[in-house]
This record gives sequence, C-alpha cells and structure tokens, in this order.
Amino acid sequence: MELPREVAVIGAGTMGAGIARVFAEAGCSVRLCARRAASLEAARSRLGRHSVELTTSAEDALTGVILVVETIEEAVEPKRAVLALAEDVAAPEAILTTNTSSLPLDSLAEGLEHPERFAGLHWISPPELVDVVEVVGGTRTASETIDTLCAWADALGKAPVVVQRDVRGFVINRLQYALLREAYALVDAGVCSPADVDRAVTHGLGARWAAIGPFESMDLAGLDVHAAVAANLYPELASGREPSATLGQALATGALGVKNGRGLRGDYEAGAVAELVERRDRVLAGIAALREGKETAG
Repeated sequence: MELPREVAVIGAGTMGAGIARVFAEAGCSVRLCARRAASLEAARSRLGRHSVELTTSAEDALTGVILVVETIEEAVEPKRAVLALAEDVAAPEAILTTNTSSLPLDSLAEGLEHPERFAGLHWISPPELVDVVEVVGGTRTASETIDTLCAWADALGKAPVVVQRDVRGFVINRLQYALLREAYALVDAGVCSPADVDRAVTHGLGARWAAIGPFESMDLAGLDVHAAVAANLYPELASGREPSATLGQALATGALGVKNGRGLRGDYEAGAVAELVERRDRVLAGIAALREGKETAG
C-alpha cells in the first residue's frame, strides 16, 4: 500500500520530531506543528537533512492532509481540540491518530463525526530507531482503519502490534511495567542492585528478546518445562499495587533521573547522559540494521 502523501504531526517534542522524520525519510510530505517557534527550532536537529514543513499554525498543518498524528500533552481536552480541528480541515478521507499512552481512546473520540477513522498510533521513543508501533482501536474504530494503519506501518519498515482492545498501557507499557515491578521488588528485597538488574536485561533477556520473543523462547525451552517453572515461580513474583520503596526513596532525595543529574543509578556526571543516549541509539540502530540485513538476505 502507498504511504499517505501528506502527513501532519501535531506536537514537536521528542516524539513528534522523531515521527515526522520517519515519514519524511519514507518520502511523505510532512508538516510538523508546535505552539512555539522555539520548539520547532529545537526539533530541527532531530529531523536531520529531511525536508519537513515547520509551522506554529495547527490549521495550516492539518489542512488537506491524509494522516494526522497528534502527539501533544497527555490531557484530554487539548487532544480533543486538535482532533476536532483536524476533522474539520483535513482531507475528508483522512485518518486521525493519537500517540497517547495512557488516555482512553473513546474519551478522545467524543464529538468526532467519524470516530471510525480515529485510532491510537503509539510510537516508542526514539521513534526513528524503534521498529514497533502499536495500532490501537477504540470501540468505534473501523477495521479498515486498523488495516490501513498496519499497512502504512509495514511500508515504513515498522512492526505494527495490533491492540485489539483499548486497555490502559496497551501492550508495550504493560510488559515493560510488569518487568519493572519485579525489578524494583528484587532491589527492595536486597537481592541485587539496580546495576545488576540493568546488566541482566542488557546482556541477557534484552539481547535474547531482540532476536526472539518471550513466547518463541518458551517454545524453544519446551512448554512442559515452562509450565513447571511457572507453577513454582508465579506465587513468588511481585504483585504490589504501589510504586516501590526504592523509587520513593530516590524521589525523596530530589532525584529525577537525567533531567537533574541524579537517578536510580546514582549521579550522572558531565557527558554521562550523552554517552547513555549514544549507546542506546547505537545499539538500536545496529539491531535494526542486522534485522534488515537478515530480511533482505532471506
């Protein structure tokens, strides 16, 4: 399927700039909108050499486009306003999407005349390097809309994950936070340190799951073995309903992560954040290149 010829991305933060780049790299005509010119200037470095029209006018960005990607603040009313404007000025057949990761789609679709052409299109940071995109349907989203978004994601070289029911956190965040809950529980209980957890994932689970997923891993291990281990281990896994004590203690000291130079892994000295981001991006790019090479060879 051909990609949409004109795309509007509303919101020029880290996610918006990355999403705009993905479509621009694929040859789409892209308009990137932010309320402030300073935000657009900050986005330029993420766009590279790709041609993207920058504007502070949402109406100009949305007029006549085939696909709308809304990625502004996580608040219902501002998102509804953008979507209502999009429905008024975008092409009549346009598909409207939101990058929300926490708000119910049906609440965002209220007031839309054509909710069947509205869906969640949830990207993972950084969108230009992470392949997976969640395609989420609301109760009134048409199956044709889901199929079209999946086809466009495929054409972009992305891996669409269809979320057939709008549950809080969708698929990616639910998986991520299930692992994080157990990771915090292990640290809280003195079993290991945050550094050990990170090493177990980056040099173990993460490396394996980059090649084959958890269900494929269990098929390789043997389902009888998997069932036996699950029966023994599930009763021992964390099931807490509140954030961990380790996180609370970090916040109590004023730690906010890299934004103020102090996080779960301790203090971040000058240059450490840039090194962390560079390592993440280099590994993600390497995995993508390796996967693309294998698929081309296949």
